[in-house]
Amino acid sequence: MRQQMRVSVNFSVRQCRLLAVWLAIVAVLSGCGQADRTLSIATGGPAGLYYPFGGGMASVWSKQLTDVNVKAEVTGGSITNVTQVARMESDLGIAMADVTTDAFLGQGLFEQALPLRVLFTAYPNIVHILTLEGSAITTVADLRGKRVAMGAQGSGTAVAATNVLTGLGVQLDDIAPRYLSFAATTAALKDGTVDAGFIVGGLGIAAVTELAVTRPLRLLSLSDDDLQQLVDQFPAYSGYRIPAATYNGIVSDTTALGIWSAVVVHENMPIDLAYRLTCTVYQQRQSLLQISPVVQAMTLENIHRLPAVPLHPGTQLYLQDPSQSCDLSNE
Repeated sequence: MRQQMRVSVNFSVRQCRLLAVWLAIVAVLSGCGQADRTLSIATGGPAGLYYPFGGGMASVWSKQLTDVNVKAEVTGGSITNVTQVARMESDLGIAMADVTTDAFLGQGLFEQALPLRVLFTAYPNIVHILTLEGSAITTVADLRGKRVAMGAQGSGTAVAATNVLTGLGVQLDDIAPRYLSFAATTAALKDGTVDAGFIVGGLGIAAVTELAVTRPLRLLSLSDDDLQQLVDQFPAYSGYRIPAATYNGIVSDTTALGIWSAVVVHENMPIDLAYRLTCTVYQQRQSLLQISPVVQAMTLENIHRLPAVPLHPGTQLYLQDPSQSCDLSNE
């Protein structure tokens, strides 16, 4: 808070206190007014990684860019996020590669192409297919006739769960789908109100970690044939190995799907703003590593893992010389 000026006029104690309060309010409001614009980044639910990751980026941007203040929003996930960005209801959004690709091309759940651009690719999400030890479920095919938590409505998890099931010949009519948040999914597994569930997030995601320390967890591993079928049908996917001991009680490696996440913006975001957002987040990457080790994957080599969706011109400008200042006016 700014140092208050001394006043030589004699005031009563009460008047002095009122003046001090007034000056404090003015100082706070002046500080808030330093940012010319407030941006919002659409993330996900508190139990996933999108929200803390988005909050970390928002903090970095707000500290490093004097004319911009950024806030993270809790949302339903990827589908909600790309839709809000396209409608300019959010300035940035985090979304999985399959959802972003479908949204940009106007396919799948999207009836028309959305005006999106990739600011940068963040990190790979892993499709965790969960059940508890003692169940008869060991493969995706075994989910037929079972109660399956698919992720929240409007989330990338729900899209990935549907793609995995239908891609391997299990139709939604074959199961009893339940659309639940990560927290509700783990609670339902504990209570026995679902038989299996999908949780999509970074390696070591809290929801899966916490479930594994309270219940004997089983992760379904995809066969090589399963993996090949899915990658052939959904090019945004790739194989991913979950190392043994990542989660309590899991003693063998698990073959799973990996899906990159991207930070997306509207195609009309100003080039200078997009440039500074990208430049700043890569210069401050070490700060984001304190949130999660998955940020290790957020490298310049991985900045564009969604070939179907163009990078924003501001990001393309940054890639011409990543060593230059984040403030183009200083160049």
